Amino acid sequence: MASLRLAFPRGGFPLHSKQLQRLRFTPSIRHASTTPPPKPRVLEKPDKFRPPSHPSRLRSKPKYNYGPDLSQEQKAKRYPHMMPPEGTFLHWFLTNRSIHVWISMSVLISLIFGIWLSDFLNNTPYRDLLPPNSMFWAHPFQFLARWGEVYNMHVAYVSQQTAEMRKQKVEDVKKRSEYRKAHGIEESEGILGGWTARMADEVTGQGETYIDFEGKQQPAKKKWFGIW
Repeated sequence: MASLRLAFPRGGFPLHSKQLQRLRFTPSIRHASTTPPPKPRVLEKPDKFRPPSHPSRLRSKPKYNYGPDLSQEQKAKRYPHMMPPEGTFLHWFLTNRSIHVWISMSVLISLIFGIWLSDFLNNTPYRDLLPPNSMFWAHPFQFLARWGEVYNMHVAYVSQQTAEMRKQKVEDVKKRSEYRKAHGIEESEGILGGWTARMADEVTGQGETYIDFEGKQQPAKKKWFGIW
């Protein structure tokens, strides 16, 4: 160790290490020709969007394992509140759609007929003219014919009442318009602006005429929606 310290001076170690670092980090220069790296391929921009013809992957449904098939004993085993077995009348009755449609329609038709019959019996003034119910089994055709006659009388009575009500309303409107004319009340006054439409032969009131460029008074033309 003493001989090594005498052979190398103390200040030469850092200088020698710096020289080694310079030699280590100097780049090596190659004078041989090298090929440039290939350029990446660039796809041409499409003129429009074209969706793919198929998805990226086929999505398969998950497979479930329900266990082995039931045996004959397990199929024939019955539990409470289960459907009746196949082949029985009760199973056919519960699973047949035509039977359920027929039952539903018959219930609806019976309800409609019951409501109509109760309304007719409560509102008709000719209820005393209806035949007794016992007559249906003895003379069904006469019973139905008598019912038809009474129903036609009821329809005529309802039509007459409706016509009288409409006539009374029209007379009320006429009386109201005559009262307005007698007291000088315009039709446009009031909440609803009158009950009758203006006639073409009525005298034009104030605000329905205008003076043209020649100074003549002209009737104002009716505009639709205040525009045309």
